[in-house]
Formats: sequence, C-alpha cells, structure tokens
Amino acid sequence: MLGAASAHAAGCPKLKAMTPPALDAALTAPADDAGQLTWRQTTWPQVTGVRDGALLLSGGVRLVPKGVVLPTRLNPDAEIPALAEAAARAALVGHTLQLAPGEQDRHGRRIADALVLTPEGAVPLARALLVAGAAYADPASVPACAGDLRAAENEARAARAGLWASPAARLNAANIAAVADHVGLFTLVAGRVRAANNARGLLYLNFGPRWREDVTATLPASRAARMSRAGLAPAILPGTFVNLRGVVNQEGGPMLALRTAAALEIEEQVR
Repeated sequence: MLGAASAHAAGCPKLKAMTPPALDAALTAPADDAGQLTWRQTTWPQVTGVRDGALLLSGGVRLVPKGVVLPTRLNPDAEIPALAEAAARAALVGHTLQLAPGEQDRHGRRIADALVLTPEGAVPLARALLVAGAAYADPASVPACAGDLRAAENEARAARAGLWASPAARLNAANIAAVADHVGLFTLVAGRVRAANNARGLLYLNFGPRWREDVTATLPASRAARMSRAGLAPAILPGTFVNLRGVVNQEGGPMLALRTAAALEIEEQVR
C-alpha cells in the first residue's frame, strides 16, 4: 500500500499529476544521437529496483528522491539497508513515475522529486517511500515539507514497517560507540540534551558530560534564532528529548552538523 497523499503544509511544493503520453506518442518521439528513445524513459520511467541509496529506473536512470534518504550497504547495521530495500521493492517496483526537473550528482545519479502513478491516483514518491519504511525523512533538505515528511515517517514507525522493524533504525545518543560507527552516514539519533551553548556562531547541543567524547550536535546560530522565535530558545533545551537527523562526523566524539532547525525535532519537552 502506497498510502493516500497527505495534505501539503503551507509552502510545501506539490507536483501536479499529469497523464502519461500514449505509447504511440512515445514511439514517435525524437531519438537521441545514439538512436535511443529517451524521452519516455526519462520522463515516465518505471521503477525496476533499488540499490545503495538510489532507485533504479527503466532507461538506466538512478534516482535519488528529494526529501528522503535511502539507507546504503555502508550502514554497519546490515539489517537496516536490507529491510529498507525490501520495503522499497515491494512498494514501488513496476510502478510508473512522473519525474520533476532535477539535477545530477557527482555519482551520475539524478536528484529529483517524483510522483508515483497508481490506479487510485498520484502519490508523492517521498511519501510512498516513507510510509513503506524504505527511507528516512530528511526534512532539512525540504524544510517547507518537514511536517509532511515526519508525519509519513511516523506512520511507518508506528506500524514497525520496513527499516522500523529494527531497533537500530534510531540510535541512542548515549551509545557513543554505535553513533561513532556511523561516521559519514545520514543517521537518526535520539537523546536528551544535557547542555546547550552558543559559541562561534553555532548552537552546540551536548548529550553527555564530556563534550569532547560524547555525542554532540551543532546548528548555525542564525537557524537557532528561528527556534527562539518559535519558543524553543536554547536556554530551555537542556533536559529536552530530541531527534537529530544528519551525517555523523568525528570531532573528538561523534558530532552531527545540523543544516537547519528542521533537522531537530522536539519529542518531549521539559515542563
């Protein structure tokens, strides 16, 4: 089940579903220099598989969907990518996508939004992946859609679907070694903030008494200022249980450099 499309939050971009061209139109589309009919393949491809953080599409395209991160086999918890890939295959293989304009990364993969076309209607690809438990939400990459992305992920977490069947899907900030094993990888880390301080234009969140060894997170002070306007001033963060999303770095202890406030989610606030 791909799930019905959720209502989009204010400002969240929404693709307009279109009707795929008829097959005879595709067959008369101009060929490229190599004589390949690429128009239909790159605009209305089918999902053929999933591998190491990308969807495999007909025509040889490797797609990295916006708003989510698909686990790769670099993850030290091998169960996570295995569960995620199985969920993605079950939910998407054989479905046609409507691709939005995108860009190419340094690995030659296409980064773009897409809709999954189903008999019931078009479903945002990010939502389809999230409700299947095939990916992590990455609200920092599309801040306007943060609420939608988290809501779709929460559906999968509640159902223990896909990667959420594993307790290793969300790491405990108190488990320093486990977080350190994920250096270089997009990771979801949860923990209670021990201290919050502003220094050198950054908000530092510490999750243990030894900040040089424990898990920490940083957020640009300019982004933290927006949190303050929303009533989440750094002074009230200590003691608060939060979810962090980002790539783990090693700077003394493991550290997550959060790009935007959307990468930090308050789960339980001290009262």
